[in-house]
Amino acid sequence: MGFEFLPSLLTAVPGTVVYHLLVLLGLLSAAGIVLTEWRHTHNAELKPYLIALGGVMAIHLLAAVLAPFHVQTDALMAIISAPFLYASELLSILLLVWAFGWPLWEGRGKTLLFGFLIGWGVLVLGASLLWYRDALYRPLTYNAHSWQVPLWYILSAIAALGGALLLVRARGKGIAVQTALILALLGIGALLGLLGSQVLGAPLPGGEGWGRLCALIGYPLFAILLYRSVLQDLASYRQDLHDLSEEALRQSQELLFLIEATRSIGELLDLRGMLEQVADSVAMALRADVVAILLTDENNPDILQVAAMYRTLGVKKPTPKQIPLKDYPNLRFALRKQSLVFGPEEEIVQLRTLFELLGVTEKGPLLLQPLARQERVMGVLVAYNMPTKPQFTPEQESLATTISVQIAGAVENSRLYAAVTAQAQELSRLLKVREAELRREEAILESMAEGILVTDAQGCFIVLNQAVERILGVRREEVLGKSVKEVLSMPALQGELDPESLINLRQPFEATFNLGEQRIRISAAPVLLKNVERLGTVAVLQDITREYLAEQSKHEFVDSISHELRTPLTAIKGYTEVLLSGMVGELPPTFEQFLGVVRENTQRMISLTDNLISVAEIEKGRVGLHYQNVDMAVLVRELVTRYRERIEERMLTVDLDLPTEPLLVEADPNRLRLILDNLLSNAIKFTYPDGRITVGCRPIYGTLGQPTYFSIWVSDTGIGIPLEEQAAIWQRFYRVESPLSLEAGGLGIGLTITKALVEAHAGRVWVDSTPGRGSTFTVLLPIKRGQGVAEDLEVAV
Repeated sequence: MGFEFLPSLLTAVPGTVVYHLLVLLGLLSAAGIVLTEWRHTHNAELKPYLIALGGVMAIHLLAAVLAPFHVQTDALMAIISAPFLYASELLSILLLVWAFGWPLWEGRGKTLLFGFLIGWGVLVLGASLLWYRDALYRPLTYNAHSWQVPLWYILSAIAALGGALLLVRARGKGIAVQTALILALLGIGALLGLLGSQVLGAPLPGGEGWGRLCALIGYPLFAILLYRSVLQDLASYRQDLHDLSEEALRQSQELLFLIEATRSIGELLDLRGMLEQVADSVAMALRADVVAILLTDENNPDILQVAAMYRTLGVKKPTPKQIPLKDYPNLRFALRKQSLVFGPEEEIVQLRTLFELLGVTEKGPLLLQPLARQERVMGVLVAYNMPTKPQFTPEQESLATTISVQIAGAVENSRLYAAVTAQAQELSRLLKVREAELRREEAILESMAEGILVTDAQGCFIVLNQAVERILGVRREEVLGKSVKEVLSMPALQGELDPESLINLRQPFEATFNLGEQRIRISAAPVLLKNVERLGTVAVLQDITREYLAEQSKHEFVDSISHELRTPLTAIKGYTEVLLSGMVGELPPTFEQFLGVVRENTQRMISLTDNLISVAEIEKGRVGLHYQNVDMAVLVRELVTRYRERIEERMLTVDLDLPTEPLLVEADPNRLRLILDNLLSNAIKFTYPDGRITVGCRPIYGTLGQPTYFSIWVSDTGIGIPLEEQAAIWQRFYRVESPLSLEAGGLGIGLTITKALVEAHAGRVWVDSTPGRGSTFTVLLPIKRGQGVAEDLEVAV
């Protein structure tokens, strides 16, 4: 008895159950292999195989469960499940094609799977409805009477052979070819089943059984194929693990050497000793025969210092301490932050000098690595091997780069440490010098007779000297750290000074105040930086009680003498005028000449006395103004006429620049005469013979076309006033040094009186002068009383 019974056995109902169970067992081993591999590796590429194998096993399990119901062909379950028994093979092939062709779908695998399932379900549903309709009218056996059997076999063969062809063309070799062969076997089985179907007259008797036999061979082959694939993956994993272990061991050794080098860098402060140990560690890490560490010279960029050298060849050749860069072009190139690697076969003439420096005679693999950190290059790391060793690998080059950064950082830190140490010593020296200066300055400050007060930006006192304690009668601890308002509110000082004048001080400030029986002068100024940031205030206190009392006595004396002199001088002037008028008879010419001199000097004494009295009144703040309507042109002519004799004596020319119309102003005529008298008198005194004087006045019109101000000017061609003295001429008793000063005489108070009287009229006075070319004094006054103020006059000028 041969194998002829097998095809018949596999097509019967019991054989069908055994067939599906055998397929299930064959795929179960494949699913177990894939599931175990997936649990260990979690490889996403195994998921399609698990889904496909699980689906095929579920289909064949369901078919094995449904097959026994077909013993009675007219049973309802047999009628309903009949199409599924043959359609199950099509779905199994589609799932396997989908799983093994997963890399071909490029992200469309899920969509394709849903398409397969939906298409297969539609076919099965349609076939089941048609089978049920035919079963209602006549008894059927599925394999004998239905046209659906050839259809399912044809679709299965197309799916299997088409999938095989697709895998062969798309992937070409390996597991794809083996998968294609197994699918081709399943396709052949489907064709055999088609030839053995009774609907076609059974051209091949037992063909359906032979087709199932092919399936029983094909499905276990998938398990064998997956098993071999898993074994290959495991072998690949073992090799990768071995390579990783070797690499990890190598990296661990390099890490240990790197740690050793880093430890040496971190522990040793001596740069040369540290670099010697680092060179040893670098040689071990790179497995190099010679290692040299060359550093740049901070003082000479054309020289490299040989900081450390490691040799394993036993070369006794001495190593120079310095090498010129011009002899080593490769080192110069490396200093540009370019690493260089040379193989033993490379012939480069410039390397010979470098080999000589390293003390070797044979050319071999060479590595030049710049010691760079950020943008700074500290030197070059040189590594050399014997010719028998291979060229330095990229991994060794990367390790050298890492070590070079550490070395560069250590060198930079060492240099910074040396620089910081030197700076610390210098700062210590400077601090001692500064402490000595502070002690000297403190001694000077405490020895000053003037009181010094300093506040910060918040207005709190931070510095004061002993003189402040003596002048103000307060203790230092009562003032330091307190605000200006707190100090000035003390009973002894309350009400004497405005705190805001010191707190918000922006310009130099000077004032005097009484403190008991003392007279105190305070001079304060803001402390400003170049960017106008205010740091505080510095004030100087002076006890001017003695000077104040002396000044008061002087003023009282001058005031008293001035009034006492006015009465006899007036009498002398009166009697002189009487004698010169001829009222007592005709006088000899000599007497008239003597009396003329007496009259002139008497007039000068009266003018001097009037000026002294005016100064006394100004200082007492008792400048009284008696306003009247004054014609300025008449007043100017009157004054020039009075000085006509003196003008002619000095051989001067006087020009008048007066308006043609009367210029009526509201002012004190006596004060105006005194202003003009002082200006014209000075012009006459300080102008050489043959000089020219111009006296003029004119109205100044405002925006409404009406005269608002008027100006008076006295211009001369005299000696002039230097620029640096022009601000001082308005001070009392100040006289410009010149040859005419001694001849002119006077006390130097005329301009002081002039300025005070002009300002009393709410006006301004200024001078424009060039030494050797003359001066022009200009007075600007409001035409109406109370009409002009200083701010308005600034605009009018």
